Amino acid sequence: MTKATLDEVIVRRRFGAGEVIFRERDQASEAFVIESGLVEISTDLGYERKVLAILGPGEMFGEMSALDGTERSATAVALQETELTLIVNEQLRSRVEAAEPVLRLLLRVILNRFRHEQSLFRQLGTGALETIAARAEVEASKLAIDKIKLESELRGALSREELEVHYQPIVRLSGNVTVGFEALLRWRHSELGTMAPDKFIGLAEETALIVPIGRWVLEKACRDVVRMQQRLGREIVMSVNVSGRQFAEPSFLSELKTVIDETGVNPRSLKLEITEGVLMDHRTRPLGWIESCKQLGASIALDDFGTGFSSLSYLASFPIDTLKIDRSFVRAMGADPRSLKIVRAINQLAHGIGLDVVAEGIEDDVQRLELLRMGCELGQGFLFSPAVPFEQAVDQARSIAGA
Repeated sequence: MTKATLDEVIVRRRFGAGEVIFRERDQASEAFVIESGLVEISTDLGYERKVLAILGPGEMFGEMSALDGTERSATAVALQETELTLIVNEQLRSRVEAAEPVLRLLLRVILNRFRHEQSLFRQLGTGALETIAARAEVEASKLAIDKIKLESELRGALSREELEVHYQPIVRLSGNVTVGFEALLRWRHSELGTMAPDKFIGLAEETALIVPIGRWVLEKACRDVVRMQQRLGREIVMSVNVSGRQFAEPSFLSELKTVIDETGVNPRSLKLEITEGVLMDHRTRPLGWIESCKQLGASIALDDFGTGFSSLSYLASFPIDTLKIDRSFVRAMGADPRSLKIVRAINQLAHGIGLDVVAEGIEDDVQRLELLRMGCELGQGFLFSPAVPFEQAVDQARSIAGA
């Protein structure tokens, strides 16, 4: 919807005294701004009707349900002749999506806390409302402030040399030979200690910091795999995760070529790991992107297969080289027969169309042997090693491979 169209759909409506504007549990399709008159907001607690607020000109209501697509949480009634400006859901959402990442974060915090407070209010009644509201406000503020502070610290983490790349071996299961590594980012935070990527990568994605951080990881991993090959005296493949935000950057392919040229890495030693979400995102032009990467000599792995939509059309439409079975299925194989069947089916399907298979999250030898029996050739997980710094990774590759 264009800006002109958005402006055109802003309309006004009049309500007479006592007229219901919307009822509790109605589906929300708009928010309202009061131009004139008074509006009562109330909720039915079952044992009583509780008036939550009396609103006047200039105040907005109905925006929470309109934003998160939930049912109305209260009833709105005009107390006198009232004129309202209607704002449709799409107007609210388009403005939220266009906002700064930190503002979007704050809005999500507010929405989540509002819904939590609302639920507790209904359970505990009016006597606990003030305490709940105060606690929710304090917790929401603390969470938002902590996020903003973490973002500020993350912005300087590269220049302060707090970011590190650790390497988890990818092992040939038949002989426990290390054939490659996955590069995994760690943040050595001055106060919080070493942080795994799940603690901050989401924030980096939201704020576009993933672009410079991702490029640094790519360059670091390429330099290190060259050193690994020299130290081990054999070929090693380095897998590097690339996010959808990086894919969407017009400069990514030229930067990838620059990294390959400057580090001297053999591009056939580089495997770029993507998720199913990237294949679904039209902004990344995934087919052209993958083909261009393969023309440079890099290979492509589809990571965490089985956790997203897992459409078989992806495997038919995109020139993927490797399928990585998500750790959640591998870990559950022993206790859940369905997970075992899923792993077998994925493995058989991938091999049937000529893809390599890597099983993630292998924690014990029982899992390794089961994967071997079904013909899965590669794996990674704590059975072999967690992600470790460069020197330790090289030493472990020697011991695992018998080099």
